[in-house]
Amino acid sequence: MAKRLVRKLTDVAADVKNQLIAEYGVKQSELKAWSRNALASPYSFPESTTMPVDELWIDYEVQRDVLHKHIMNIMKKWDPRICSPVSACTLNDSDRVDTYDGQHRTLSAVILGYTEVPCAVVETDDPNFASYAFEMLNDTGVKRLGPGDLHRNALVRYRNGSRDIKNVKAWNMQEQFDSLDIDLEDKNTRKSETLRGDNDYFFSHFKYAQKAIDLDVKGRVLYDILNAIKSNFPDNEEIDQGVFIGLYELYRIAGAAGLKLPKDWMNDVLETVSAVWSSSSVIHKKGRTQWAFYKGDGATWTAPTAMSNFLREVYIRAGGTIKLPTHGEGSKMGVLDGVIAEGLFQ
Repeated sequence: MAKRLVRKLTDVAADVKNQLIAEYGVKQSELKAWSRNALASPYSFPESTTMPVDELWIDYEVQRDVLHKHIMNIMKKWDPRICSPVSACTLNDSDRVDTYDGQHRTLSAVILGYTEVPCAVVETDDPNFASYAFEMLNDTGVKRLGPGDLHRNALVRYRNGSRDIKNVKAWNMQEQFDSLDIDLEDKNTRKSETLRGDNDYFFSHFKYAQKAIDLDVKGRVLYDILNAIKSNFPDNEEIDQGVFIGLYELYRIAGAAGLKLPKDWMNDVLETVSAVWSSSSVIHKKGRTQWAFYKGDGATWTAPTAMSNFLREVYIRAGGTIKLPTHGEGSKMGVLDGVIAEGLFQ
């Protein structure tokens, strides 16, 4: 896995500023105006302190309703080191301190028995401050952690000695990619000159990779799938996720049915299918085309079922002899019945 750099904050800020201008259309004049407005603000940062919990209030005209499952999850995994200060404000003519962000971690702390919590308090004479501050903090479109972020964190924990099964799976999963010189990274990372991996091949679907490692924690299934795709489509930079999930599903349903497949069956399937279409991404697109034609335009695309049965039917049509599993009559793709979309095999 490509090493993600530790960088100085000011260097990252300079890069982000340049990207805002070059890629997001922000003008220098806008940046200067935003800076002037920010630095001219009569307000300072909130005062950090520790507050007795019985002095805090929650205004539900501003806050969302309590998410009880969120409270449960926080309490189960409680760690005071990551309980950042609750955001609160007090009007200049009031003794009441109203929280406007962080109610769940604060409520969790109270239920767990804490009598004081860290708090960042803003003193204001604006009665609407809590409302717009809450909106700014919770409606900015900031993305949640993605699968790649979670995967990297699991690797860090494994390296630091944790053998929690989630971290073991992440480590074993990464080892399969590294052994085959395939980068596991999302498409935006792949486009980045500074964050992308060094390998010629990459795979972007973390959840599909996790499905494969769940079938076999040691990673043999994942290795076989990746190796078969890379070997039979060496000119394709991206390990196609449609072909990947098709092979995965064939392996899964074979196991569920007690069907023992030959050792090198994945390679045999893709070697046969690649003689029909030499690009893995084309196979994926052809599968979608045939699905829409045979099932109807309104049919919901179900990748594991569709791609596994599409690979199976094309393989048999092209002369493949290994007996591959199927989901049954209702999952047919029409290739073996001759109900084929126009131009599919052109």
